[in-house]
Amino acid sequence: MAINIRKLLEGLLKHRASDLHLKVGQNPIIRLNGVLRPIDHPKLTQEDTEEANRTMMPERIRPIFEKAGAADYSYGLGPLERFRINAYHQRGTTTLAIRALRADILSLEALNLPPIIAEFAKYRRGLVLVTGITGAGKSSTLSAILNKINKTRREHIITIEDPIEFVYQDEKSIVDQVEVGFDIDDLESAIKNAVRQDPDIIMLGELRDKKTVSAAMHFVETGHLVFSTLHTPDAKQTILRILHFFPEEEHTLVNTQLANSLTAVVCQRLLPTADGSGRMPCCEVLINTNVVQKLIRERRYDDISQLLANEDSGMMAFDASLVRLVKAGHVSEEEALSVAHDPSAFRRALTGRTAGGDRRALIG
Repeated sequence: MAINIRKLLEGLLKHRASDLHLKVGQNPIIRLNGVLRPIDHPKLTQEDTEEANRTMMPERIRPIFEKAGAADYSYGLGPLERFRINAYHQRGTTTLAIRALRADILSLEALNLPPIIAEFAKYRRGLVLVTGITGAGKSSTLSAILNKINKTRREHIITIEDPIEFVYQDEKSIVDQVEVGFDIDDLESAIKNAVRQDPDIIMLGELRDKKTVSAAMHFVETGHLVFSTLHTPDAKQTILRILHFFPEEEHTLVNTQLANSLTAVVCQRLLPTADGSGRMPCCEVLINTNVVQKLIRERRYDDISQLLANEDSGMMAFDASLVRLVKAGHVSEEEALSVAHDPSAFRRALTGRTAGGDRRALIG
């Protein structure tokens, strides 16, 4: 039976799954509430995955895929039914990882994010980073912040993405969305042109190298508010990852630039809810206070982790967020323990006890 990619994509949306994996020799597999599940379908052949890729891949992407062996692109069943696709080769076969892109942009409240994140939509200048592993909900959080700005402020927002994930409708703001490889040839050109287009706010889909990090900090230095993402698990690793893009001899300068540019970092992870009905974000939040700026300049990154205990500034440690989720009944204690940074301190915090080394942030 020939593959029916449209039917598979419609099924992905119907079940509200996040991802679809097509691999030769396997049933199609969806990711539902973070768990991979095979579906009732014949095992796929090389002809199946190649046909699915031919059906969805734009002509302009084909030379890239043939030369590099992997390529990203977007595909739509309709204007509101869109997907982000990575096609790649493994063991000589074509394999597809397909992410469903939500047509609706959820609010920060609907995403169950900490109230402090709503404050990010009030910022006028600086660099705001949303980080986490793949599938942690970074794009959803970023879209909720941008759409809150769109609804409440008169600004010119430019997004530079590869590919576009969420589609915005102009409300109080003007939102221009530039897709690399479709609207413009390359990311470098998109970045170069952005500052000439009178933006107030710029969103870079991802900080992926030295050029994008340098561009983000330059945008801040020229008075803009910048949003972007990184694949890092916590605030400390976010700073170290940014430094990793630069040679050691530039670290002193980059530390100073980052201390002056950074406004906030939210690192998130999605956990299964206690009732099994979905997933809930657990967040670590770092606000770049004067003290944090000083620690970045002095490369005292471990001390930054300790400062997350200062909840008076809106900061929150990952384990403190876990404690709150468990006490509210959103996440099971067993699930929380499996991901806690310090399981012993986490257990004590749940019962209101602390030891000398526990961070105050664990008291939920």
